[in-house]
Amino acid sequence: MGKIWVKEFTGGLDARRLEETTAGGVLILARDGHINRGGEFEQRAAFKKVYMLPAGATKGLAATADSLYVFGPSAAPAGMPSGVAYQQIAAPDSADLTKVLSATLFEGKLFVAARYADGDVFNFFNGAQVTALKAGTTPGVFALTVKQKVYVASGANLLFSAIANATDFDTGTGAGFIDMSTQARGSEQLTSLAAYQQYIAVFAGRTIQIEFVDPDPANNRQVQVLNNTGTLASRSVIQFGDNDVYYLDRSGIRSLRARQTINIAVSSDTGNPIDDLIIAKLKTLTEAERSNAISVIEPDDGRLWVALKDEIYVFSFFTGSKVSAWTTYSPGFNIDDMVEFDGRIYLRSGDDIYAYGGIGDTLEYDDSVEAEAWLPFLDANEPTQKKRFDGVDAACRGTWEIRASFDPQNGASDKAATIVNTTYGEDRIPIVGEATHIGLRFKAKGRAADGGPAVLGSVVIHHDMSDDED
Repeated sequence: MGKIWVKEFTGGLDARRLEETTAGGVLILARDGHINRGGEFEQRAAFKKVYMLPAGATKGLAATADSLYVFGPSAAPAGMPSGVAYQQIAAPDSADLTKVLSATLFEGKLFVAARYADGDVFNFFNGAQVTALKAGTTPGVFALTVKQKVYVASGANLLFSAIANATDFDTGTGAGFIDMSTQARGSEQLTSLAAYQQYIAVFAGRTIQIEFVDPDPANNRQVQVLNNTGTLASRSVIQFGDNDVYYLDRSGIRSLRARQTINIAVSSDTGNPIDDLIIAKLKTLTEAERSNAISVIEPDDGRLWVALKDEIYVFSFFTGSKVSAWTTYSPGFNIDDMVEFDGRIYLRSGDDIYAYGGIGDTLEYDDSVEAEAWLPFLDANEPTQKKRFDGVDAACRGTWEIRASFDPQNGASDKAATIVNTTYGEDRIPIVGEATHIGLRFKAKGRAADGGPAVLGSVVIHHDMSDDED
């Protein structure tokens, strides 16, 4: 008798290969869970509805050190929930607010870019309209605070404020702009900005310029141009650690990363394992939905979240345990806005605000979250030889339903068993089938006994051949 031992899941979700040619240690479906620091598949926490906003009266979601904020063009509406602050941002022509495009903090106050029903875009600082702009420039769609100044992407122009003054982009010391289209083709319409090492990454749809910026504009200079990559989703751009920036490109999720030896930016392939899934998802979305992709960094474990409408793509990266793994969350609602505040991720959907894990001291888990982990079709290193599979064991916490499939062509599966906690010390779970491959599917049906998440740590598949591992 032999066994296939899948010891861990450090590779996470990988959609690059056929199900029957993918190695053990990765998953072909990994929904509503993530890979933890030990390389195990762990059920996600619950998305708890925590606030209901006045119907149709507000837009956006942002955070300061003290509060969540939403916005509107008029005075504060009745019925604002305790725990959410309101900021009025009124267009000079009284047009209705349609979308908050970005928000950045400067001196603890919000600098906001917003679009209105007539298509006009305006910038605001602490609720007051920013009007001091250089002649020939207009308010921008994305703002970022760097080195005592606010930088704004406006058409082809990178605007920057005076030193320590977020309202003066005209005459104050250090105020001005750079026409980025004079430095690189493809920069006629800037979309986003990110801090990158000591530089700023200036994004357009298919071009990224790396710019050194200084409080003294005379010291500003171009460092590098990356062509044929960029983003139209301004809020998908996010700094990850000290030396990386992630963003949604039309080919998938990409990053800028410094080469250790020559220290220049390159477009890397962090998102390659899920490129096919991202591209397929983008094809189902409208242009507005694609441009509304949002990224945040989950504060507890530093995971990257990239939200596309009703799906969140989650990247777990722990160098000490060699975890570099994608999974997905399906929250059950469309995501309009998403921010980190006070150690939690908050998500806005319509007029509802949800908190990942609730707002208590510890994350809340829910038995209704049926995390799923599908192993690839495994063959005991003998892909052409039929073998008799006769059992399975698993190291786990919580309750898991196991289904088995023996045919990668049609994907049909049969329920084999429901297990509670690790089975290694018990009789093996019978799974009987004769085939060249076996694919196992695990679905969480209940949390761990202590109320924590269901966890799947490793799997052993028993068969009638000699010992092997996968």
